[in-house]
Order: sequence, then C-alpha cells, then structure tokens
Amino acid sequence: MPNLILKQGEAKTLTLTVKDGSGAAVDLSTATLLLGVKKSKSDTAYTFFKDNAAFDRSRAAEGIVSVNLSATDTNQDETTYVGELKCSWAGPPPAIAKSGDFYFQIKQAVTG
Repeated sequence: MPNLILKQGEAKTLTLTVKDGSGAAVDLSTATLLLGVKKSKSDTAYTFFKDNAAFDRSRAAEGIVSVNLSATDTNQDETTYVGELKCSWAGPPPAIAKSGDFYFQIKQAVTG
C-alpha cells in the first residue's frame, strides 16, 4: 500500500484494497472494519481511528473500501504515523495476505 502524505488539517478520502495470498480481492461485504492510526507500532492507543460505520462499502465485494479522514483527524503533530486496517468476520475469515504497515506522514500546514 502506498504511503500517504497529508497536511495538518487536510481532509482526504483513503481507499484501501484487501487481497488474499494469491493476490485475489477479499470480499469485505460482511466484514467488520476498523482503521487505526498511531505514532508507533508499540503504542497501545490510537491517535485517531475510524470504526465500521465510517467506511464506504460500495465496492466491498471487490475488496475495496474507503474512509474519509476529516480535518480533525489529520490535525495532528507533524510526524509519520502507522496505519492498520483490521478486518473481522462472524464466521471463518478468508485467507488474507499479510501486508506491511502503511504510513501517514503529516506535514505542517502553512496558514496565512
């Protein structure tokens, strides 16, 4: 997943794609989703997160979901943040390829 560079207080839509070990899309239609963003992998609390209701699932059957990051979400300290998408299912989960973390880099906004 590509890294995302944002300015402090910039609203942006983040689109995420989930694939299995063979590279095929994972149907996310019935999955419960959580996007968590924190400063370090070892942090226990998220700097900000988006719960299941925040996701646009119009392409979930194709393994593609999106979520809006508000200006409040991205109004954070200037640094790099680790993002993680958690997917869970009521029944047995599909095989999902383990992917590396993705990163949000928040840069200082220039204001007038």
